[in-house]
Amino acid sequence: MGVILQTFYWDCPKLENREHQWWTFIKSSLPVITHAGFTALWLPPANKAAGWKSMGYDPYDYYDLGEFDQKGGAPTWFGSKAELLELIQSAHGLGLQVYADLVFNHNSGGDAQELNPIDGQSRWTKFDPKSGKFPRDWKCFHPSQYETWDGATFGDMPDLCHRTPLVYSELISYARWLLEEVGFDGFRYDMVKGYGGWMVRSIQELRMPSANAGTANAQLMIGSMKRTPGLTTR
Repeated sequence: MGVILQTFYWDCPKLENREHQWWTFIKSSLPVITHAGFTALWLPPANKAAGWKSMGYDPYDYYDLGEFDQKGGAPTWFGSKAELLELIQSAHGLGLQVYADLVFNHNSGGDAQELNPIDGQSRWTKFDPKSGKFPRDWKCFHPSQYETWDGATFGDMPDLCHRTPLVYSELISYARWLLEEVGFDGFRYDMVKGYGGWMVRSIQELRMPSANAGTANAQLMIGSMKRTPGLTTR
């Protein structure tokens, strides 16, 4: 049995006077967190969002973890990619698991409006991220030829269509990248009412080599949680 710590609350970088320094702050607090008995960390969304000072729930570039100068700057509101990797490595060194917050129901911060010919509406669905990975256009969003709408939308943000083959394969690749290259141990899924449970299952069924035995090993999952203030180590 383990205990997970929500390592953030809404607007925490600003309220704690640690804008673009949150990863280093959490890293410096790891001894206190471990001593308190926590066994895992739930981090806020690490990807570049529509705004430079954003909590990350309006994702723009999934592969920009704070290294590309876009949407106002290079680091995210939490810090740079290098600082994130150092945090994960340090947490693992203390026996802590680290969970990523996956936000793939919707996107925001599109670079241009496009006309969706299915319903004749214009939306901000053209995404040309500087990472060069997972560019998107209107065919990646609802309504699409594969599905008109799914469970729910989030405000007026473009709603990803997970039944579109490109979107499905890109999100699976992204999840694998977070696990195998970035070093996360599992995921918390945001806005789970907005897409089919089959999407979560597809990610949960990913396999990666076990460092100890060389066997197949499935990553763990955290259920959806509300965005409420959590504990800090202040």
